[in-house]
Amino acid sequence: MKGFNFITPTFENTAGSEISVQDIQLDAATATSWTDEIQVLDEGGATIETYVYATAEESGLEKDGWLNGESQLAPSTLKKGQSVIVNTENPTSLTFSGVVGSSATKVQAVAGFNFVGNNSPVSIDIQSIRLDENASSWQDEIQVLDEGGATIEIYVYATAEESGLERDGWLNGESQLADRVFKPGDGFLVNIANEGTTITLPAAL
Repeated sequence: MKGFNFITPTFENTAGSEISVQDIQLDAATATSWTDEIQVLDEGGATIETYVYATAEESGLEKDGWLNGESQLAPSTLKKGQSVIVNTENPTSLTFSGVVGSSATKVQAVAGFNFVGNNSPVSIDIQSIRLDENASSWQDEIQVLDEGGATIEIYVYATAEESGLERDGWLNGESQLADRVFKPGDGFLVNIANEGTTITLPAAL
């Protein structure tokens, strides 16, 4: 991975539902101190927090990690299922700490963009991502981004009643149920029309 990577931590925190950004680690052999960064986004997809990576040797702190503006290890946490951007100068690997989730992740969506992703260590099918009864046919959509943050694929949600297909789900450009797989850690945008719609991401187990 080099450049912008839209990722979701593929683990659960053993101490609770929130995940520390410090539990997202880069390979120290290939990471670049003071250049690699992690960006946390708000509900509209704008960057609200940026932390820079540094090894303990470079920073003088007790461990490698993500530093805030005061050059201290950032205390920021992520909600289960929340995605971030990891921007790296060199191809490197990510390591997530924690345990594999045993239950589905339910995200209470805001109206507009919700930055979520596949937070399990196995691939999932797009049709396993479910919306509740507050969903809006032909308006709710999943957007897949490229390395620069531009949308390259869009899938629209429709109920079976609205689409005439055999089930509710995500439709491709031919108005058929899409055949799309998200790898472990893949992040994406879910654009929701109605505040409070529940997005359910499947568990690995």
